[in-house]
Amino acid sequence: MRAAVSSSLVAVFGASLILSGCASGGNAGFCGPLLDDTEIAAVAFNPVVPGMDVTAHVRDRLELVEKLSPAADLADELETWKAYLEKVVDVTDEDLSGTFDAYHDDPAVEKAGTALRDYYTDVCLR
Repeated sequence: MRAAVSSSLVAVFGASLILSGCASGGNAGFCGPLLDDTEIAAVAFNPVVPGMDVTAHVRDRLELVEKLSPAADLADELETWKAYLEKVVDVTDEDLSGTFDAYHDDPAVEKAGTALRDYYTDVCLR
């Protein structure tokens, strides 16, 4: 009986480490919030697309991104991405058409989104 309980506790602890991003080497302060809200995390680092996104969705992304503590090598990218979302969140749904161009017009924003998305998929989700 004791062995079964111990095995169960080890399994639960191991699963919680994996989900927190710690076991995979991920930054728990970055991966944790993303893994807690995978629906928004799936698009958090994608450009805002007119016709597919509305400002409420952008607001949800920004709220999630604001919870993240970046890995040291992603601090600048996270700040760049936050600034992009902050700019877009104040745009009305009718004016979102320019936001896709704004993403591609600024190489730093596109680079930041790609780096953050890669970290999320390559490190947090493993």
